[in-house]
Amino acid sequence: MTKKRRRRLRFRLPQVQSGTSTTVKKKKRRRRFRLRKEAYLVLAGIAAVLCLIFIPRAIDNNNLKKLGYDKETIKAIREQKLTKTILSNEWYSNYLAQSIKNETLNTDYTELYTVVTSQRGLTDRDFLLYNRLKDKGYTDKQLLNLYRNLRYVDLTPLLVFDYQGDESGYISDCQANMSNNDETAFVLDGTYYTPYENARPVDDTASVSMLVNKTYFLDDTYTPKNLTALSNLYAAPDRELAGIAAEALAEWANAGRDNDVYFYATSAYRSYEDQQALYDSYVASLGQEQTDQVSARAGFSEHQTGFTVDLAATHEDAYSEFSQTRAYRWASAHCWEYGWLLRYPENKDAITGYEFESWHFRYVGKDVSEAVHYSNLTFDEFYMLYLKPWDNENNKPSQEILDSTNYLKLIPAAAEEPQETSAPEAGSDSEPAETADSSASPEATEKAN
Repeated sequence: MTKKRRRRLRFRLPQVQSGTSTTVKKKKRRRRFRLRKEAYLVLAGIAAVLCLIFIPRAIDNNNLKKLGYDKETIKAIREQKLTKTILSNEWYSNYLAQSIKNETLNTDYTELYTVVTSQRGLTDRDFLLYNRLKDKGYTDKQLLNLYRNLRYVDLTPLLVFDYQGDESGYISDCQANMSNNDETAFVLDGTYYTPYENARPVDDTASVSMLVNKTYFLDDTYTPKNLTALSNLYAAPDRELAGIAAEALAEWANAGRDNDVYFYATSAYRSYEDQQALYDSYVASLGQEQTDQVSARAGFSEHQTGFTVDLAATHEDAYSEFSQTRAYRWASAHCWEYGWLLRYPENKDAITGYEFESWHFRYVGKDVSEAVHYSNLTFDEFYMLYLKPWDNENNKPSQEILDSTNYLKLIPAAAEEPQETSAPEAGSDSEPAETADSSASPEATEKAN
């Protein structure tokens, strides 16, 4: 029994072990194989995706680091989606990095940030100027060179000057005079403006702020609307201005009298024909070359606009050079409050085309006169930057830039407050002593411009 049992056990056990264990092992092996294969595929896919994401990212980060960007700026570059642009152009500057980090970068001008220092900086005003110069014909390459080497105050005259095909000479001249030039004076050794060379009609003859200079002209048919005879209280006999300018002259002159300052207009509106006759008389005595330095050709004189006067002083300053009088000092300091500008200021003849004329004032309206005053630009520069229609609409900057650089924003809130003046002194405007007598001053003659 014992032996048989053992045999049976021997016989059965192997069958059970063989059959059961074999079946189980096969199933387990198949299951494990399937799980491993699927897992490998998933892991391989994840790894591939991670490689596609992180390896190029790591390479880009390393390349950005090589350009000079730190970890924080690289993060900002990614967030602002600038990686491709910066790496493809290999752009770097401290100012660019700083602007990216501060989130102040205007991406329409990214390359411009690479050529200026943090100290120089860029504002929306610089961007407007960039587009204005581009509209004048300057290429991006030229503009980068100009911004790299010059200040804002050196760049705005280019709006008035002839287009410089090779800007290097202008850059060198500005750099040589940089220590002397600022918002109050601009002097150059070379000449970059050819009077009457590229003449074109005035943009808008209906505008009180039209630009008339040695480039922009009025034709022989132009006559100001609402020409008004000026009172002898404010002008020599038979002088006229456009109505709005006549009113502004009276307001300005009366304010002067309230401050014990007396001046009047020796010259006002002048027709095309009158300017031609005046110019011809100068040519006869001086020759054309010298005449062009002291007198405007017919059509190119601001007097034809009906918004321009030449002033002289009365009373104790009647026989003094106007620039040396108290009347000049007050009139030039306060003219912008009444819509007038000293049109040809001192040390700006390189831009205006005229030497300093202490007597020559132009009415442009109060908003524009205040904005010009606070801009520290000549009217020529101001007009070309803020008022001139665009030659090519494609060169206009974004509306955001145009809105932020609206010239009215140049005027601080304090400038909009009404100015207090002292009480009028004894006497009235009707008194004979207050009347502007054309014989009271040797300057009561027609000026050349």
